[in-house]
Amino acid sequence: MRNSLRLALVGAVISAASFGSVAHAATSATATATAEVLSTLTVSADSALNFGQIAANTGGSVTVNADGTVASTGSLVSTGTRAPAGFTVTGTNGASVVVSLPTSAATLSLQGWTGAGPAPSMSLAGFNSNPGGSFQLSPSTGSATFNVGGTLTVGSGQASGLYSGTFDVSVEYQ
Repeated sequence: MRNSLRLALVGAVISAASFGSVAHAATSATATATAEVLSTLTVSADSALNFGQIAANTGGSVTVNADGTVASTGSLVSTGTRAPAGFTVTGTNGASVVVSLPTSAATLSLQGWTGAGPAPSMSLAGFNSNPGGSFQLSPSTGSATFNVGGTLTVGSGQASGLYSGTFDVSVEYQ
């Protein structure tokens, strides 16, 4: 009988230990979910892409890079003030953004054209930016500036006068 009681007692202890282990196997935790809504990005054009003055001669191209360097090809002469277009972007302090440039050429047309047919034009392509790729907005002001350059193709005997056109850039959070 004593042995039976001891066995019953040992069995009860083992059973209690088993149930205790099972009860402690399940547990839970609470997590926090967060989200930050970024400020709407704005971008403004501060200055125009300026190719200066060009003597076309037999044509060629003029490149004004976003870093301010200038190059030309062909027998044309490029002089005067040449500068990349300047832009300011504003958004959330310290956020990263990336600039998207045109993938197709823009057209610069002769202003004040009164002749027959369409106005003489030149093609603007090869867009580049400085900084290139993604960059960070100021941690204190949420703004940054960037420049855009490109390559203008000038025809042989290009009609004289002032040419003008537009191109679009866009900026998005990275």
